[in-house]
Amino acid sequence: MCYGSGMYIRKSIRKAKNGKHYVNYLLVESVSTPKGPRQRSICSLGSLEPGPPERWHALAKRLEAALAGQLSLGEPDPLVEGIVAKARKRGQ
Repeated sequence: MCYGSGMYIRKSIRKAKNGKHYVNYLLVESVSTPKGPRQRSICSLGSLEPGPPERWHALAKRLEAALAGQLSLGEPDPLVEGIVAKARKRGQ
């Protein structure tokens, strides 16, 4: 589920030895390298489902803008602010 360059949310499913499935969501950035396009994980969103898949692109764009330091109009979204804080902490 890639939307060109930029950031997007990827769903990852891991199957444990006991047969149980674990779902994790990642904020991923597309990066162009000399060897071609690569994907870099910015942070894990955990098992929290960030809403319906149709809204993931909009959420990824808001996160990308917030991580770039752009201010948003209106009230800040607590979900986005929490993820941005987590991503900034990981980047240190």
